Amino acid sequence: MFQSVRYKLMAVYLLLILFAMQLIGGYFIQSLNNYFINNYTKTIAHEALFLANLVSLPMSDPTGKEPNLLNVLQPFSELANASVYVLDKDGNVVGTSANPFIVGQKRVDPEVTEALLGLQTQQIALDPRTRQRYLYLAVPVRYRNRVRGAVEIVAPMNGVYQSISRIIIIFATGTLIALGLTALLAAIIARTITGPITAITRTARALAGGDFDQVVDIYSNDEIGELASTFNMLTRRLKQAMRSTEREKRRLQAVMSTMSDGVIATSPMNDILLINPAASQLLRAAHPVIGHQLSEVLPGTFAAGDHQLVEVGGKYLSVSVMALDRERSEANAGMALDRRAVDSQGGQVLVMRDVTEETRLEAARKRFVADVSHELRTPLTTIKSYVEALLEGAYQDKDLALHFLQVMDRETNRMIRLIRDLLQLSRFDAGYERLRRESVSIQEVINGLAERFALLAFEAEVQFVVNAPDRAVVNIDRDRFDQVLDNVVSNSLKYTPKHGVITVTASVDRDARQVTFRLQDNGSGIAVQELPNIFDRFYRVDKARSRHLGGTGLGLSIAQEIVRAHGGEIVVESRVGEGTTVRISLPVEGGEGFL
Repeated sequence: MFQSVRYKLMAVYLLLILFAMQLIGGYFIQSLNNYFINNYTKTIAHEALFLANLVSLPMSDPTGKEPNLLNVLQPFSELANASVYVLDKDGNVVGTSANPFIVGQKRVDPEVTEALLGLQTQQIALDPRTRQRYLYLAVPVRYRNRVRGAVEIVAPMNGVYQSISRIIIIFATGTLIALGLTALLAAIIARTITGPITAITRTARALAGGDFDQVVDIYSNDEIGELASTFNMLTRRLKQAMRSTEREKRRLQAVMSTMSDGVIATSPMNDILLINPAASQLLRAAHPVIGHQLSEVLPGTFAAGDHQLVEVGGKYLSVSVMALDRERSEANAGMALDRRAVDSQGGQVLVMRDVTEETRLEAARKRFVADVSHELRTPLTTIKSYVEALLEGAYQDKDLALHFLQVMDRETNRMIRLIRDLLQLSRFDAGYERLRRESVSIQEVINGLAERFALLAFEAEVQFVVNAPDRAVVNIDRDRFDQVLDNVVSNSLKYTPKHGVITVTASVDRDARQVTFRLQDNGSGIAVQELPNIFDRFYRVDKARSRHLGGTGLGLSIAQEIVRAHGGEIVVESRVGEGTTVRISLPVEGGEGFL
């Protein structure tokens, strides 16, 4: 019963009222009790003082006769319904309205002792025989500022406490009546509050069952009415959202069916929930696979964030895996899927693309590099033959021996460069090449380049111009980056005619946070159709001239790998007969690059 909000509200109202009544009642009864007792005590005290003044003269008779006080004490005793005792300075009873046989006896009450000392005292005590409370009050009797005796009044307080009890009964009765009325009022108020909430709950259950035509009646303009109005607005928007979701689902299904990439959605148990036609074609699925295990159509295991290359039926598929959870929208997942059918904590989306041709080309290139290394055996064998011929006596013909040695030296140097470049590319491919970064002055890099090529440029009769900011640094692997610049400038020297100009400049872009090296010549240039291939391995624009000048066809490939390892970009722009421009851009992180 107390699980209902209505009864909880009623209980709260009743407890609040009960607490308030208890608080008020306790304060009221305490104040009432103090008021009656204090008022009664003051009345008795006034009467005792008056009586003390009245008997002070007879008790001071110089003749020493015992005063007759009965006629004085009796009216006071009847008026206050109390026993009155008059005592002399020794505490002996000289007159009383009570038992006359105690006259002459000594009273040893604490109140009497203190009154004989000149103090007015009072005390409320319980009579153990009658179980009633009495007020014991004693005042001193003075004559000419000397204490002659004392007056003690013993007054029953039954009437006072009976009056207090009657008032308490009246108050308790009023409290019970107020609680009853409060319970009735609380029931009415609780019904007023919980009635609309109950109606909204029934409507919400109907909405959960799929009935979106429910409307909650609004009976007031208060918070409950506002809640009902908001609920109705929510219902309308939910209907609109459902219609919009259905439209988006149909659109996404249309997109899925026309995608060239394959998409597969799986449950947390790796059951296939959705597969588009492109995926079925890539996997050559001859029968419906929805509901089957992913491993039945796609080999291997996949985890969120994986990017794998999988071979299926002679094809190479690039498979990217994304987690299907509440943090990732359906559009981002790239699929139209009823989210109610997927556990939001575990499903996956696999996007597949046919990369067979790219994979074969890359494998062919890597095989080609390996084959070239093996093919080096032939020139090495030839060199060995020249060496054996020289050892067998050909060295005696000085002209022939010199020719043999020159050919051997040239071929050896070219093979050494080829092997060195191939090994460096292999290290980049395998991820073994590690950069040793350091902060280097850009001007120092450019000046070092100028020093290395000063003699070569002078011999080639080419003007070499450099320009760099004097207060800028960059975080690079100095040796590797010098290799990049050397490869580019070497190519420029090979194809720049006499009296040509090679310009090397560096600049810092503060907004883009990057450093750009620009190497420009006015040589023969490169045809536009050749530009997309110049970074391919062993690609030469002018093959005969390149071999004659000792090129291996790997310089720009190595340069590109080094620049990419630095997180940068290398771009070549050229026109036949106008020259070539190479731009190398490196990112600058934090404050590096700016001084």
